[in-house]
Amino acid sequence: MTLSDITLLTKKILLGILLVIIPFLILMGGIKLSLKLINANQVDTTSVTNTVKR
Repeated sequence: MTLSDITLLTKKILLGILLVIIPFLILMGGIKLSLKLINANQVDTTSVTNTVKR
């Protein structure tokens, strides 16, 4: 193997890793944001129902 072959193989491996990591990060960010919005909504509704019951 020549140096150019090793360089090309390294670039392909790094590109493959990035193509796996980037969608995973987007997915995890979306899940985290969804949970944050759901929890914020639950906190708001419980505080409203507590004040209404009093």
